[in-house]
Amino acid sequence: MLAFIFRRLLQSAAVLLVVALIAFGLFNFTGDPVSAMLGQQATTEERVQLRKDLGLDRPFYVQFARFVDNAVRGEFGLSLRQGRPVSVLIRERLPATLELSLAAAFLAVAIGIPAGVYTALRRNSISAQILLAVSLIGVSLPVFLIGILLILFFAVTL
Repeated sequence: MLAFIFRRLLQSAAVLLVVALIAFGLFNFTGDPVSAMLGQQATTEERVQLRKDLGLDRPFYVQFARFVDNAVRGEFGLSLRQGRPVSVLIRERLPATLELSLAAAFLAVAIGIPAGVYTALRRNSISAQILLAVSLIGVSLPVFLIGILLILFFAVTL
């Protein structure tokens, strides 16, 4: 059992490392963060200095190793969009995120358990089949699409 847990932890670490590498690589190809932070009026010297301060003048593998090292220690650096520490941004948004996720979990349990019990008790009824179809659609659709559809329904239609 202990070997299974250890093997799963190693697999999880490998998956996290690969996902971090892919995300980090994609981030490097999405544009120049120095231009986004300084704007169009910045001089070449300011751009070079900021690139050096952020470590963007180093090779890709050095940047990635530094990113992983800092992430393991919980240091996520500066937001390249807002120029503020990422830890401060996370701390600011954590209460709203927790409130939203707890409300969603409560609603999922409050609606899902009674719907599941009803569907199990009345397996062949039309209403049970409708509940099954709606739940299957809800599980199958991507979350961002459901969000857009709910915004459309509640904000535009209603």
